[in-house]
Amino acid sequence: MNSIIKDLQSRILVLDGAMGTIIQTYDLNEEDFRGDKFKDHQLPLKGNNDLLSITKPEIIKDEES
Repeated sequence: MNSIIKDLQSRILVLDGAMGTIIQTYDLNEEDFRGDKFKDHQLPLKGNNDLLSITKPEIIKDEES
């Protein structure tokens, strides 16, 4: 991790990963994507991985992923 921080101080880094693939291993359902904040949203939210930072932040923060 220190190497990345050092590199960030001297240049722009573009990092890419398989976050979507990792998220799929959790076998999440519609309710996981909705959480309490979006429980009454009128459209389906399953698959909107950006919402997981709000509704399931532990998955996004999981260092084992």
